[in-house]
Amino acid sequence: MSPFVAVTQLAAEGGGAANPFEGLGINLVQFLAQTINFLLIMYFLNGMVIRPVLRNLEARRKRIEESLENARLADERLANVEKDYQAKLNEANIEAQRIRAEALNAAQQEAQRIRQEALAEVERMRQQARIDAQAERNQLLAEARNQIVALVIAATNKLVGESLDAQRQRALINEFFSKVPAAKIAGIAVDSAPVVVTSALPLTPEEQSRVKEDLSRQIGAIEHITFEVNPAILGGLVVRIGDKVIDDSVLSKVNALRQQLSA
Repeated sequence: MSPFVAVTQLAAEGGGAANPFEGLGINLVQFLAQTINFLLIMYFLNGMVIRPVLRNLEARRKRIEESLENARLADERLANVEKDYQAKLNEANIEAQRIRAEALNAAQQEAQRIRQEALAEVERMRQQARIDAQAERNQLLAEARNQIVALVIAATNKLVGESLDAQRQRALINEFFSKVPAAKIAGIAVDSAPVVVTSALPLTPEEQSRVKEDLSRQIGAIEHITFEVNPAILGGLVVRIGDKVIDDSVLSKVNALRQQLSA
């Protein structure tokens, strides 16, 4: 028996009793029937419509979340693939550059080797030419040696006014080219400054040692000394001590004499 029929019978059986809803204008039987019908409808809707719809919505939500997660994972895999591709591309570029650099280096080394061989051959030919020229010049000087020595000795004897032996001549020539200008250097202190000595001809090791000793006695211990050659000064020495220059060259004396004569 349905709940609606049971309620109807209950209402009929108690119809003779006092009904408090009648004073409010409410038909109890209809109210209970409508309430039961509403509950039945909600029960059936919940079981047949709402729950399936909610289940479908939940399933759809899960499918959407899974799709989004799959899309995210696909994006990550794509990003990793692109990163790996770029890394391999960079490695390929680096390898290509290395191979190109090695090939270029090998070509440059080969070109340098060929160039050095060519330069060495040219230099060998130049050396041979200089040797041949030196030999020819030495032969000519050997043929004229006696005449040149005689002219030099004669000119020297006439200049000094006395007959000098070979040792005295060499002493005078050494003094002319490597004498330290003691008077001009007096009073100058080296103070660890570099010293540069310029001569008209290259000084021998003995002459350099003697010049250094003479300078050390006059200006103090010398830490750094350099010897240079400048044929333009003709003779004598030019001594540079730091920013001070002592010019005792023949060229400076000739210039001073020229200025005196033209004054």
